[in-house]
Amino acid sequence: MLRSDIDRQRLIGFLQGLDLSKPRKVAITEVRSKRSEAQNRLLWLWNGEIQKHLRESFGQIATAEEWHEIMVSKLWPAEVRPVELPDGTRYRVGRAKTRGFTIAEMTTYLELLDGYCAEHLGLLLPHPEDLMYAIYGERRVA
Repeated sequence: MLRSDIDRQRLIGFLQGLDLSKPRKVAITEVRSKRSEAQNRLLWLWNGEIQKHLRESFGQIATAEEWHEIMVSKLWPAEVRPVELPDGTRYRVGRAKTRGFTIAEMTTYLELLDGYCAEHLGLLLPHPEDLMYAIYGERRVA
């Protein structure tokens, strides 16, 4: 785990000491920040709030998962492609999957969702201080 210049120097020392008579493969990957866990918790808190609000205010019945799919399809551009079955029936498939979003993309999506709910659904979503701090790394005034 690289977290400091000392870690970097230790890695360089390790690499310099490797026996290169055998081929080596080195991979460095970014560790996912715990902020993505906070983003996911906030997303599903909000999806539950959207489900409750649309049921109570408009009589719309759908699960939080179904509202999630609807909102992602509405707010995040995705490549939609035609698919035709052998019988000639045509469908359009494809939508963005939030599980593949980077931290920055998820932050943008959450901001879009928050704004859409306020502007178009008359729903002010909750902003729990612990999750907002974990996501943004600072205290934000809602």
